[in-house]
Amino acid sequence: MAPAPDDVRARGCAALAALAPGNDLALAVSGGADSLALLLIAEDWARAAPGRRLHVLTVDHGFRPEAAAEAAGVAALAHARGHAAAVLSPVAALPRRGLEAAARAARYDLMAGWCRARGIACLATGHTADDQAETLLLRLQRGSGLDGLAAMAPDSRRLGLRLLRPLLGLDRAGARALVLAAGLPVIDDPMNEDERFARVAVRRAIAALGLDAPGLAATAARLDRDRRAIAAAVAELAGAAVALSPWGTARLARPALRGRPAPFVERLLAGLVRAVGGEDHPPRRDRLDRLAALLAGEGRFPGATLGGCRFLAGEEAVAVLREARHLGPDLVLRAGESGVWDRRFEATAGPEAVTIAALGTCKPAGLPSLSLAERRVLPAVFRDGALIAVPALHFGTPLAAELRYCGANVLVPDGWQGVVYRQRHTI
Repeated sequence: MAPAPDDVRARGCAALAALAPGNDLALAVSGGADSLALLLIAEDWARAAPGRRLHVLTVDHGFRPEAAAEAAGVAALAHARGHAAAVLSPVAALPRRGLEAAARAARYDLMAGWCRARGIACLATGHTADDQAETLLLRLQRGSGLDGLAAMAPDSRRLGLRLLRPLLGLDRAGARALVLAAGLPVIDDPMNEDERFARVAVRRAIAALGLDAPGLAATAARLDRDRRAIAAAVAELAGAAVALSPWGTARLARPALRGRPAPFVERLLAGLVRAVGGEDHPPRRDRLDRLAALLAGEGRFPGATLGGCRFLAGEEAVAVLREARHLGPDLVLRAGESGVWDRRFEATAGPEAVTIAALGTCKPAGLPSLSLAERRVLPAVFRDGALIAVPALHFGTPLAAELRYCGANVLVPDGWQGVVYRQRHTI
């Protein structure tokens, strides 16, 4: 039996408020029952305090002839309820192979880009406990470890945004009951019944086997609790073993890894590779196993590459750099615009247009001595083709003296010459 709509609204609103999204919140709304329930709950949250604004985003992949009209209908509904709204469409065609994952990635890319361009920090989705249960079983089928089986987090970072899932404590039936009680029209996408997609097949299996979706979601929550406890121990290890610079390189102290549990070392390396390489997902576990064994072992480390990172050969200390051959394209920002460069840095331009790119092989006067490998991947700011700034060059301690070159300052970690930036991932 579905819970009462008022109870669903109250629980959802409390969960969203606990995530503290700020005043501007973007909502991923497809027109399905779950996403419309998110809209209703977010409206309750917005009414609770002045100045809160909702921005409704709908993605039209063009998979079905009626999809454009449905997306326009969602935007019209949002406008009628007093919210900003936008319909987004991918520019490039999606591949037929892996369509489900490609479409999901395209949706997040589109919505994240829209939000970054407008300075909106949080995007909420309507994932419910049923989605959590399906994700748990999908990842179990793929042989995921603890991080994967902990499934979706209520608050995470993706593509420069906080991604919020305030409905994970609610089930799909309750969301639909809330929407129907409010009299909103529900779009039932026939692709949600197409068993060619893995998630649909898992959804059918859950029903056929009589599995309890909230119970599976609770299992994922318990695994997430264990994951966070291990993460705290890994963070302690990171403090002893890693110095991560604000320009995206690191120094790894091998002696601090010796004698530590192998899973802790592997998790530390997974976080380090994400921070330096900029990827959203860690490398395969077997590759992390091999690298951990080499780094925590005795004798000279021969060097390795993993996840777009170079681990340079060394004895007790190992430098970790971005692989130059995997550097992303230059990021051109107009005044006040935001973007992500090389998947590693979120940057926002000040009052003038700039380009974020690698420093390359040049070595401006006054720049501390860096190896060629480090200079090639060091991020820098250019204006009209001229180099004007790089981030502060230090590991963990404030820069004692201001360095000058090209007529500009080398700035401390908050920014580069009018550009505010931060690394997307930390360990």
